[in-house]
Amino acid sequence: MLCRDVRSDLKRLVCFGAALALGFAAWLWIAAVTPRARLNVMQVAYVVFLIIVVWRFRASHRPVVSTEANDGSEWALLAVSIVLGTLVWATMLKFYFVGDDFGILAVAQAPFFSQVKSVFLHGDGGVFYRPLTFTSYFLDHAVWGATPVGYHLTNLLLHLVTVAGLYAFSRQLGLSRQSAAITSGIFAVMPIHAESVAWMSGRFDVLSTAMILWAATCYVWSRRKRTNGSYILVFVLIALSIFSKETGFVLPVLLVAAEILVFRTKPGWIMTGYFALAGLMFAYRFHALGGLGGYKPGGVSSALDISPKTFEGLLIRSPSQMLTGLNWTQPGTTILIVASLLASVLLLAAICAEPDISRWAIVKLALFWSVITVVPAHFLSLIGPGLSNSRILYLPSVGIAMLLGQVVGALRGQSLRKTVSVLLFALFSLGLWHNLSAWQWTSQLVKTTLEVVTRTEPLPAPQTQFVFSNLPDTVRGVFFFTTLNESLQMAYSRQDISAVRDSDIATLPNTSNARPQIRLLWKGDESALLVRRD
Repeated sequence: MLCRDVRSDLKRLVCFGAALALGFAAWLWIAAVTPRARLNVMQVAYVVFLIIVVWRFRASHRPVVSTEANDGSEWALLAVSIVLGTLVWATMLKFYFVGDDFGILAVAQAPFFSQVKSVFLHGDGGVFYRPLTFTSYFLDHAVWGATPVGYHLTNLLLHLVTVAGLYAFSRQLGLSRQSAAITSGIFAVMPIHAESVAWMSGRFDVLSTAMILWAATCYVWSRRKRTNGSYILVFVLIALSIFSKETGFVLPVLLVAAEILVFRTKPGWIMTGYFALAGLMFAYRFHALGGLGGYKPGGVSSALDISPKTFEGLLIRSPSQMLTGLNWTQPGTTILIVASLLASVLLLAAICAEPDISRWAIVKLALFWSVITVVPAHFLSLIGPGLSNSRILYLPSVGIAMLLGQVVGALRGQSLRKTVSVLLFALFSLGLWHNLSAWQWTSQLVKTTLEVVTRTEPLPAPQTQFVFSNLPDTVRGVFFFTTLNESLQMAYSRQDISAVRDSDIATLPNTSNARPQIRLLWKGDESALLVRRD
């Protein structure tokens, strides 16, 4: 009864929305004062949102009635979101390298063709088999050298290709132009994408997702065309997605889900070929890496590390971060207002939606997509308030964008849909800008730290080892110096020096292994980032 009253009266709708926003604001400001507590608040908002959506869409028996106008306004919505998103994303072009970037740059310095051959035949040191993405880094290095802007520009262009792929896929699924525009527009500015797009090393997820979406688009298109060329194109794109990152192995499963949930048909014989291709590529990957690969803490693959926390990450934490992923370790009070408004708009949209029976099929596919695509990286799915490792949610967030597209598309009245769409675009863009600010701060801190080191010791002796104490792994949720050795070698343009954390030194220096050392203590103060201790 309350839902019906709110939906039917604009004044009540506005008052209810204002009350929700004030309630969330009070909760975030007064009760939830720590980053983890604020993450929990947004997690609760997601759970309530999901319950309302599933309850209302699943229970809908309304006939399919297209109330969405196709008057060209959908192109304006898409254009505004793309332009707005590009302007926000453009701030990342001036970011410096962080984390694993230095390791990739070190690998890229080797001769181009020998490195390409190596990554395709043997992968990356028995850990990952992602030759296509590594090749893109080698190409970037051939053009840009050690200039960060080129690598970030490539990431941004790949993100826009992915946005276009989501629009095309949505249309092939039968969504109206307006729903497709809203879905892809929301995806373009989702805050959770900061790590995968703004981080040079996050390209694995962006490139793989682009290939997956275009492969899925071509598959649905090929169902109608039924030509050999269309099937071959899907085979090629599946292979390219797997060459980009191992998440590409889930693509045949997504295609089966689309057949069953959306088109309500049994997968055809061609699907056997797609699974066979994935199986053959997995076998070769296993051979190239000498096993499953991936992270191996304690010598055991992380893919085998399954516990009750795994299901919490897959079913609650990861989806909630996709929907409202804000970096709570980045200082700022404005983000509390943004979070309060975002949670309120999402809940109001879920309450006011009037779905028909066709939308439930897309919602089921969206929910399946958002969970199954996290499984390959389930051991990283408990994304914390700083959003470290949130790059793994880039592909799964396609499902959440599809879900939001259906919720907004089910709102009654063109003006209400436009208003909610604009609000979501604006709030997501502000959240994205906030998340990118953490990357800007930390990347500048990395650059400044290297400058301080080279000023402290302009001409280190041959074979010098830098030993750092108290150096953090992350700053504001952003990986700091995960490839410390390569970062110092790049700063000095010398391969004979090395760098380690003092906690990583297994053997103390003695007369047989002694080498020149420079010991530095990380203080993190603006007036004194590093203090020499030797």
